[in-house]
Order: sequence, then C-alpha cells, then structure tokens
Amino acid sequence: MEKKVEYIKENDKIVLMCNYGFRDMTLNLLKCFEKLSIDKSRYILYCMDDKAYQFFAEFKGIECQRFSRDDIINSSTSSTQLFHDNNTNDNKGIYSENAESYGDIGFRAICNEKPLVVLDVLKKGYNVLWTDTDIVWKRDPFIHFYQDINQENQFTNDDDIDLYVQQDDDDICAGFYFIRSNQRTIKFIQDSINFLNPCIDDQIAMRLFLKSQGINIKSKNILLSLSENDKKDKIRYRLLDKKLFPNGTNYFNLKITQRDNITPFIIHNNCIIGHRSKKDRFIEYGLWYINDDEIDINSNINNDDENNKEIKLFKNVLKNHTDIITSINSSDDGKLFTTSIDKSIKIWKFENTSGNDTDNGIFKVLKSKYIHKRGGIWSTFIFSSNNNNNNDYGFENLLTSSHDKTIQYWDNNLQVIQTFIGHTGIINQLIVIPNSSYFFTCSDDNTIRQFDLNNINFKRVFIGHNGWVSSIAINKNLNTLYSCSNDGTIRFWDINSGRCLNIIKGNQGGWIRKIIYNDNLNQLISGGNDGTIKIWSCDNLNNFNDNQYLLKINTNENSSINDLQFDSDTNLIYCAFENGSLKSFKLTSNNNNNNNNNNNNNNNTINYSLDKVYQGHLNSSINCIHISKSLNLLFSGGFDKQIKSWDL
Repeated sequence: MEKKVEYIKENDKIVLMCNYGFRDMTLNLLKCFEKLSIDKSRYILYCMDDKAYQFFAEFKGIECQRFSRDDIINSSTSSTQLFHDNNTNDNKGIYSENAESYGDIGFRAICNEKPLVVLDVLKKGYNVLWTDTDIVWKRDPFIHFYQDINQENQFTNDDDIDLYVQQDDDDICAGFYFIRSNQRTIKFIQDSINFLNPCIDDQIAMRLFLKSQGINIKSKNILLSLSENDKKDKIRYRLLDKKLFPNGTNYFNLKITQRDNITPFIIHNNCIIGHRSKKDRFIEYGLWYINDDEIDINSNINNDDENNKEIKLFKNVLKNHTDIITSINSSDDGKLFTTSIDKSIKIWKFENTSGNDTDNGIFKVLKSKYIHKRGGIWSTFIFSSNNNNNNDYGFENLLTSSHDKTIQYWDNNLQVIQTFIGHTGIINQLIVIPNSSYFFTCSDDNTIRQFDLNNINFKRVFIGHNGWVSSIAINKNLNTLYSCSNDGTIRFWDINSGRCLNIIKGNQGGWIRKIIYNDNLNQLISGGNDGTIKIWSCDNLNNFNDNQYLLKINTNENSSINDLQFDSDTNLIYCAFENGSLKSFKLTSNNNNNNNNNNNNNNNTINYSLDKVYQGHLNSSINCIHISKSLNLLFSGGFDKQIKSWDL
C-alpha cells in the first residue's frame, strides 16, 4: 500500500501535456495515477491540438485544458514582464497532432511550449510537478520530496529546496521535475523561455541557466552555508536519485534499479527514438497498462447513445482566417476555397507528407486575398478550369457575394472582371444554373435576383417573401427556382417569368434556414429553425400543400439548422447545427409503408436513420459545410474561425 498523502499541499499541481499522437502514452500515465489513487484534482492535463482535447474531454470524460500559446502569453499571470521585447518563438504550424520523434523540429517545438505552461501555473501560485507522458509512475513522487529527502537531510522546511529534478545521462532532464512557486523559480523559467529558439530546446536552456543561477543542495550543510545573497537569488536544487528516478538508459539498458531490487518512483522511457519504439519497450517490460481499443474513438462510444451512432473525429484543421467561416468550396483538381467575415478568400492545396491520400499530409494556403473590403464574403461559386496548366489555383472564374450587397466576378488571378449590384440588403447565397451564364442571389432585402454574366443590363427580381430570403435552390429541368425565408414559407418560382407558382408553410419553427434540391429523385430538402429536416416531392407543384412532405427527420438536436448538403452517391444528408453539432442521416427506400419516423404522406417511399455524428467544433456554431468529391472529404466551417475536414 502507498503511504497516505496528508502531506500534499493544496497548491501542488502535477502538470502534463500531450498531442493527439501521444494520447496512448498519456492514457498509460493516467492509468498509473489511477492505480496510485492520485485524485484528478491533483493534475492538470494540457492538450496541444483539438483532436487531443476532444479525445480526452469528450470521449474519456477527463477534465483537461486546450493549450493556447496566445492565451497563456496574454494571460494576466504570464504577460507581466514575461518575455523580452514581447517576442517569443511562435511554434504554430511547426508541430502537428502526430507523434513527434526526438531530434525532429516538431519535437523541439513541442518541448519549447512546455515551460510556457509551467511558468503560467507557477505565476498562479502553484508548485509544479512537470512530468512528460512517456513516463510511468510506480510510487507517488511527493513521498520522496516531502518525506524521504527531508528526513534524510534533516531539512526542516518543505520549501528549503526550490527544484527537484531528474538526472539524464549527462546532466539534468527537463522531462521530470518538481519546482516551487517563488520569485527565484519564476525568473529561472522566464530566462529559460527567453533563450529558446528552433535549435535550442527547453532542456538545453534549463541546463544553462541552472549552472549560473543554481546551487546543488547535496546536504543540509550546504544549505546552512549559503550567503544571504545566495539565499535570495540562487535556485536551490536537488538532483533526484538515478535508481529511484531512472531515465531510459539507467532502467532499460544498465538496469541499475533492478540490480538493487528497488521499486522506483518513476521510469522515464526516454533515450530512445520514436513513438513505436517507446511503446514496444513499455510492453516488453510489462509497463503498458492500456489496450489498443482504449485509444480507438469508436470503441469509446456509449452503446446506449442515440441509435448506437458512430462518432467521428475530424482529420484536418485549417487555421488561417481571423473571423467566422462563411463558405467552403472546392475545384475539380482538389483546391479548397474558403471565405470569412474577415473579408478574405483563401485558396488551399493539400500536400502529402507520405502516401497517396489525405491520411498523410496538410493543407497549405496557396493564395490569400482581401476582397469585398466593405463586407464579409458570404457565398462563392467556383468555375473549375478545363485546363489546369492555365493557372495555379484550379479555377477559371469565381463568383462571390458579400455583406456589402454586391456580387463580384473574378478571373483566375483574383482580379475583378465585373461587379453586379441591385440588392439593398446582405446577400445570403448565390447559385448558378449549370452550363449557363445565369446566376441567382437571395438577400435580406426579401428578394431574389437573377443576373447574366454576359449581360450586365439583364436583371430579374423575384418579389413575394415577407422576410429575408436565406436560401435558394434550382431545378433546371423544370425551370423552377425554390426559396425559403424567415417568414416561414417555401416558395416555388418560374425562372422564365419570375412568377410565384406555389407557397407552402414549412412549419419548421418559423425561420426555414436552408433548402437544397435532390436532382436524382426530384425532391426538395429543407432545414428549419426547430432542428427538423423535411423532404418534399416536386413531382406536382401546383397541387402541393403544407402537409405533403414525404419525410420529417427529427434530428434530436435542440438547435436550429445552419446548413445542409446531400450526397447523391451515398444518399446521405449532412446537417450542421447552431450548437456546433454535425450529423449525417441515411435515406433508404421503404416500399412497405411501415415507416414510423413521423412521415405524413400516405405514399411515402423513404425512411431514414442516423448515420454518424461528427464532433470537432466544440461549443461553436457550424456555419457552413461542403462535400468535396475531388478530395473525398467533408468540410465544415464555424464561428471558431476554423475549417475542419472529415472522411466521407
């Protein structure tokens, strides 16, 4: 049995950090905490990327914090005299969510984020026990700090020692140390941070400044002999016993701990390169306490959850915009186009790091330009290039609409060809008739307008809605336009004349947020403010009424729908919600008329089931989604200023 922990101070915190690639190592360490009855209140877990945060917070129910360099630097505790010239090495984009290996630039970048967290916690008044996650704990180290060392050396005060630090092969190890919160230690960590750069990691910096700022307290006599200046200014540090706190060389290679039949406090699995090698070595020595299914997302789903749904994590996260994401589109050659309230359009290219698909690689910005300088861009349409050799960006022309009430037509160098005007309110959406020069826009001015790319003077206005028009769709075969509005109606329009053919009340919580048209089955799909989806047959427009929907999908989300997309290849409806949820629903034929999913039409021939739940935009509204067949990915853009991708 481990000794009781009455000696633990309330301001002692165990601090650890990981990215998604090291989630298994971190779980293995947390399993050690559980075995030692270390309460969750005693440690703080920082997650370095969204996937890691989602894995631990959502699927494991472990309280953790999303690491943000900007938040820490700008925090009230860390910002005061933290960095000289307010300048630190920005490691964004250098490390990834994958497991980094010793010697790589990504590994050093992660190491150089560690002291930022330590300093922030120290400045909040906590003593910090920093532990890397490639470590297992066999005993609670605080027993050694507070009892064994104090008793052995007759230290009378718990704060006689400022820093307890593990030894590596040739000097101290920055992967495991206990540091008290005081002016000396805060200055020590600050100085170490200021010395960091892409070639100098935290361990090199800490070793350097400990030589000039520290005194190794090997005994009480050394402590008693300190001058008043040394007591005030010098870090009083203690090297931890190599047998009790062995590194990888001492435990796995030299086996100095095992030679004396000692149970160590920790075992640090360093001095070996590569995540796979670390894991294999833990397994070989019986120090691996988790199963592979514990790190598999799908195995962590509650079987009692709604329809035994599959929950999917995003693949990539794209961060470059500075405001809400408003639209996402892609070209036939796999370029990605994103727009934002920040008034910019960005063109992204996927670059493989290995392999031939999007399993290995990152999206990089090819071009970024501020357009529509008087308002955020809200909708885009890409005219893909027929000859990819003509330009670098994969498109021939581009249409954009904006909060500035204009539509702009661009060439493939993002130079304006033409500006279309007419709306007196924000433009919410634009759509183009395939193989035609005509396009349509809808606006907060309650109207829909038709324009001609080849004739600036051609204009047709569709008037009838009593509220802003939020979405439009086209049935090119019937020359029919569909629209929905916050007046609660869906309207059918004749494209050639502009005449309204029919009006139905959607009964979907007032505002009908989005409509899309299914060409294959001649059906209209609407998403409402009440979170429901309805499917309507467009076979007989003149006899249409409010109750003749084919299917009503209860999404079980107490949230309004922001966007819908339909994949005709898989019969999947993708649905994005105001509360940050993203779901897909599978449509299937139902010729036996035994559907019990709230369908209201006697001739119903379709059924639905929940397919997947996609989690990634935590506590942030998803504004838009896009299915990219050229990239074989689903994309989502949110109020969190991020674009995320998911396997189709």
